Amino acid sequence: MAGASTVDVTRRFSPLLILLLGSLWGFNTSMVKMAGLEGVPAIGLTTLQMTGAAIMLWLVCHMRGIRLRFDRGHMIYYVLVGVIGTAVPSANMVNTIRELPAGVMVLAIAMVPLMTYVGSLFMRMERFDLGRLTGVLMGFGGVLLIVLPTTSLPEPDDAGWFLIGLITPTLYAFSSIAAARCRPDGADSAGLAAGMCLVMAVALWPLALGLGHEYIPDFAEPGLADLCIAIVIAITCIAYILFFELIRAVGPVSLSVVGYVVTLTGILFGMVFFDESHSAWVWGAAGLIFLGLALVNGRQAAGALMNAVRQ
Repeated sequence: MAGASTVDVTRRFSPLLILLLGSLWGFNTSMVKMAGLEGVPAIGLTTLQMTGAAIMLWLVCHMRGIRLRFDRGHMIYYVLVGVIGTAVPSANMVNTIRELPAGVMVLAIAMVPLMTYVGSLFMRMERFDLGRLTGVLMGFGGVLLIVLPTTSLPEPDDAGWFLIGLITPTLYAFSSIAAARCRPDGADSAGLAAGMCLVMAVALWPLALGLGHEYIPDFAEPGLADLCIAIVIAITCIAYILFFELIRAVGPVSLSVVGYVVTLTGILFGMVFFDESHSAWVWGAAGLIFLGLALVNGRQAAGALMNAVRQ
């Protein structure tokens, strides 16, 4: 009964919670960039992020009496969705965002729903729809507006970094598809999140240590980098909990609205923290990507969210 009431409350306030979740993710992009600029290695930051999230999520599961599982089905899920679909693109984002404006990197991440639809078409998980395919083409048209003109980004070499940055949404899209196809039967969402973060942390620590990219925060006299890492870990934990609660309450289609909030707030925080300004090419690209998102899943997402709130 208590669980049902929690779902009802989450559903009722879902628009505000989606706004909060999107703002946290948008803010997180700037914190990641700031930590990178302070010299924190990409793998080191991702390792600390996943380690902190694993500890916090394990505590949540412990308090709720949820047992973490590591059988074959769960391990396949953790490796595909966690290590390949989350840890690798997260490290790539940390590495790339040091070279790009935060607002431009957010536009790359906004491509996730478009790439997810393309991947789902190939996997025969989605039906062909001309309007949605048009949206995908508009989104990639936005990418071309960023990459091709020599004056679209602050430095000519930034176009290459943006293309490297597209690895992140590509693998995030892979993660979404793998999560749908490989989710173990009867698995608890919080348990999956905690187990996934734990496996990612276990996989990343030897890599970070072997490459000499580990980063140990200074707990005695924490600096700006340490503060940013603490914020990133806290945001990751809160965002995971919000994400899975919203998935349970309103469903993944409704929750996809969060992508618009992430993009807008990510651009805004980039302006606030780094005094970023963007060329007309980048604003044009943002417009095309937004239109593409609207055609791919905007109508379905908005309709599903409205129906969920009314229930």
